[in-house]
This record gives sequence, structure tokens and C-alpha cells, in this order.
Amino acid sequence: MIEALNAFIETHADSTWLLPVVLLICILDGILPPAPAEPTLVALGAVAAAEGQPNIMALMAVAAIGGFLGDNLTYTLGRYTRLGRLRESSRPKVRAFVTWISRLLLRRGGMIIIACRYVPGGRQMVNLTAGAMEFPRRRFILFDGLAVTTWAAYNVGIGALAGSWLEEQPLLGVLVALIAALVLGWLVERGVQWWRDRSGA
Repeated sequence: MIEALNAFIETHADSTWLLPVVLLICILDGILPPAPAEPTLVALGAVAAAEGQPNIMALMAVAAIGGFLGDNLTYTLGRYTRLGRLRESSRPKVRAFVTWISRLLLRRGGMIIIACRYVPGGRQMVNLTAGAMEFPRRRFILFDGLAVTTWAAYNVGIGALAGSWLEEQPLLGVLVALIAALVLGWLVERGVQWWRDRSGA
């Protein structure tokens, strides 16, 4: 499937409709785990570096905007629909998992939101739970904005700079991304806490 996707992207890299399609894929990726956002961005990053099309900065921007819209849609669904009532699930494992995520969000919300953007499936569950537990919208927007920006830059950058290397060692690439996300999330969380303590917010 990935090879077919790469071939399709290489053929249509200069098409005017490509970036709107990437936007749609990244929006859906915030809601549906099967959406192939990461492989699409990596493949497009590699093609952009080799052929100059599509524009790398435009690609990163579209991916970040799409990811942001998808994540916030999931947050909204969690807050205002029954999809957010996973704590009431009849399945004990689901209830336990949601309770665990809720505790993590209360203790390390920024770190979790940023780190889980790199985990297909994890991002949807965290964003849904954040909405359901009414995690402050402003904080969610702040951390998610940073998360999708780094996520877009990482995936496009991997394709442009080191696609062939990570193709042979995909697990190492995921590990590097997760470690970087956790460190970045921790730094942002500390920075926000420092600002709130200093300002008395």
C-alpha cells in the first residue's frame, strides 16, 4: 500500500489539488487512526526535496493546519457528544484506559497532548478524553498548536532529509520522534507553569 501511495504521490506532486487533499487527509487523521497522514507527508517531503514540488513550507503549513483542525474536532466531539463518555463504557479495559489517560492529562497535560500527536490511535483517544474531561480549551489549543507544528515539520523533514535511512529503520525513526516529543512537551509544560506562577494566573 505504501509503495502504491508513494508512486501516486510522485506522479501527481505538481498537481494543484494535491495540497487540498493533504489537508483533508490530515483532518481525517485527527479523527480516524487509519488515515495515512505520516506516510503521505514523508513521501511528499522526499519528492519535494528531489523535484522542488510541492513547496516544502506550504506542505508543512497545510499538514499542521489539517492536523490542528482534526484534533480540535475530536476534542469537540469528546466534549459535546456521547463519544466522550468512554468512562461509562461497558468494557472495563476501556474504562480503565480512559481513567489512566485522564490522570495523565491532569498531571502532565501538555506533554501528553504533544507526545501523543506522534502516536496513531493515541492522539485520537487523548484528544477525545481531553474534551470529555473539559481540559481547558485554551491550553489544549496552545499545546496542540505546538504538537501539530512539530509533527508536520518532523514528517516532512524526515522525507526530505533522511527518508531512505528511516525506511530501513522505521522503529528507530518512531523512537526518535517520541523522545523528541516528550522532551519538547516537558519543556513547554515547565515554561507554562513558570509563567503561570510568575503571573499569578
